[in-house]
Amino acid sequence: MTRNILQSTVIKAPVDTVFTFLSDPTNWMTAFPGDSDVTNLDIKPDGVGTSARWSAKTWGIPMHVTHEYRDVVPNKRIVSKASVGPVITFSLEPVNGSSTELTVEPTLEFDAPLVRVPVQALWARWTEDDIKGMVANVKSLVETGKKTAPHAPESKIIQTLTWSDSITIAAPVQEVFDLVNDPQVWLGPDVQISDLRTTPGGVGTTFQAAWKVLGFPLKTTHEYTEYVPNSHFTSKAALGPVFKVEVAPEDGGTRLGIRSDTVPRNMAEAAVDALVIKMSERGQAEQLAGIKAKAESRAGTQ
Repeated sequence: MTRNILQSTVIKAPVDTVFTFLSDPTNWMTAFPGDSDVTNLDIKPDGVGTSARWSAKTWGIPMHVTHEYRDVVPNKRIVSKASVGPVITFSLEPVNGSSTELTVEPTLEFDAPLVRVPVQALWARWTEDDIKGMVANVKSLVETGKKTAPHAPESKIIQTLTWSDSITIAAPVQEVFDLVNDPQVWLGPDVQISDLRTTPGGVGTTFQAAWKVLGFPLKTTHEYTEYVPNSHFTSKAALGPVFKVEVAPEDGGTRLGIRSDTVPRNMAEAAVDALVIKMSERGQAEQLAGIKAKAESRAGTQ
């Protein structure tokens, strides 16, 4: 799955001037609205291999990324690949001999399983507003030497995010429920479960869930807030969504459904919620298919 954000502008400067400006990654990295630092600058003679380390904070989370120029065509194109995150393509076209049309296109490719933070969510900084601000600042810096959009765009409350899917399993309801009652099963093998504390009635059961995305460690506490044996349970993450795992009889087997809902209470929580709830369709399907296979295998051996 790929996500593209494309922004263009016309800069009142010749193509070679704009190309020279972009040849130093410091210039466009610091053109993003807000504060950032660029270190470890290494400029290669022909451009390819030029690299720099970009550091900033997104919602208080330190982000450190190294960009490297993978393709450089003088006065035409620069392609920069991030160590984690997007590939950014800068394309230049002359306009009337004295101006330049600059097009900036970040491309995010991602594939994340259930409850892992996908690339496009982790790099939520790369929104249209951010790219638009960077492009506007590049234009202003080339033309006037100053930023036109110095501040990062104000955070917006992200709307409630919901995901749900289900699958039919050829196994009795009780066996499926007993299986998915284990958080390691319904959260998946990529999530590390620790400090599991169960209660006799289910409600109040807590555990820690930890996982890594692109090398970034994430951890949150879950608590079961509803628990009806052989029917459903809900698990509230301290940082993120409420999950509901539900079973019901269907066609001699069991229909298993998993749903997650996030209702942000403030802008800071909305940002974190957006990171942990957005998941790829392929990952969701694979997770449910894995539970189905495990449940049917157990049922077949009994």
